[in-house]
Amino acid sequence: MPGRLLIGLTALKEGIAVYISLYDLALFILFVLLAGVCIYLIAFLRQGLCVLGMARGVLESHQGDITETLTLLKDTLANVNALTASLKETTEHTSKAVRAIPGKIAVDVFKAVFAKSK
Repeated sequence: MPGRLLIGLTALKEGIAVYISLYDLALFILFVLLAGVCIYLIAFLRQGLCVLGMARGVLESHQGDITETLTLLKDTLANVNALTASLKETTEHTSKAVRAIPGKIAVDVFKAVFAKSK
């Protein structure tokens, strides 16, 4: 084969000379590597599908609990919104009351609350 570098292998018993070009050797190595990568990818995807199957099984077995939780979540969000509105209103009333207290009384109250007891 002209233009190709050849590696010679000789079979001793039969006296047959076998030549493989470096191009063919590289092509074979590339094919083996590609086959290994494909096998690894198939194993990885199979494992991923098994995990997804297990997750689906867990979701199906707990479907009633999930539905109940989502129903309770709606009620909980409504309660949190009501609490937030109540907290805002209470904060506004407290802010007005604190502003109404004269400065000296506020300082005395602050000292009484945060002073170290002996």
